[in-house]
Amino acid sequence: MSNWTKYFNGKRVWVTGASSGIGKALVEALGEAGVSTVASARRADRLSKLAERYECVRALPMDITDFEASDEMATRAWDLLGGLDILINNAGASHRFLFAEAEPEAIQRIIDVNLAGPMHLSRAVVARMLAAGGGHLVTITSLAARIQTPQRTVYTAAKMALHGLFDSLRGEVEPHGVAITLVAPGFVRTEISESAVTADGDAYGMTGEQHARGMPPDLCAQRILTGVASRRREFSVAVTPLLRYAAFVRRYLPWLYFRLIAKAKVT
Repeated sequence: MSNWTKYFNGKRVWVTGASSGIGKALVEALGEAGVSTVASARRADRLSKLAERYECVRALPMDITDFEASDEMATRAWDLLGGLDILINNAGASHRFLFAEAEPEAIQRIIDVNLAGPMHLSRAVVARMLAAGGGHLVTITSLAARIQTPQRTVYTAAKMALHGLFDSLRGEVEPHGVAITLVAPGFVRTEISESAVTADGDAYGMTGEQHARGMPPDLCAQRILTGVASRRREFSVAVTPLLRYAAFVRRYLPWLYFRLIAKAKVT
């Protein structure tokens, strides 16, 4: 038995971005453990397949960027399980464009998916958790919040903002029983590169070398759930030796880091 299942036993969990990658792997792990779970994403067909595989999983298609529907979706997720104990904000999108060349729509899309969407949804859910006496907000950010690279400008800004948002929120909700966990993955073998937004809004369509060699999503999900079960405030997963080196240089030798990163091949 996995070491996280005791914490999740009897919990009701909502996972966004559940149709692929880390989100899908999280739902699969929770489904195998028999944890009552709502799986959300735009691709309803993929959600339906998850719900068919696991009796404890309910599909709730939604668009994280439809902010006006956040309260309605939170109510529907709450009603599907009779309450929510844990929200896992996993929905996200990356990009591959130079900031000066990006169309405004492409920039806004990245902000909406990675920052504004999780922010509005968390507001709707945390209000209900506070009224119910407690809960746990989990948000998947990125090591890009600590290691800034070219062609990730807007994505990095959104992920850094998530840390600011939820770290500020701690003082408002932790005294009332709502825990907050931030998870910063490095390279995970997902579709995030292929679906990354280009300057004109199209999909990038290729898998980056580092992501192709990244941690398998199922292993990443297990480590995330273990960290959440320990109620850690913040932790990283899928950190390669290269990322550890980059984080060290960025923190202690920033002048060298930015000189090197300007010459690095970023995929």
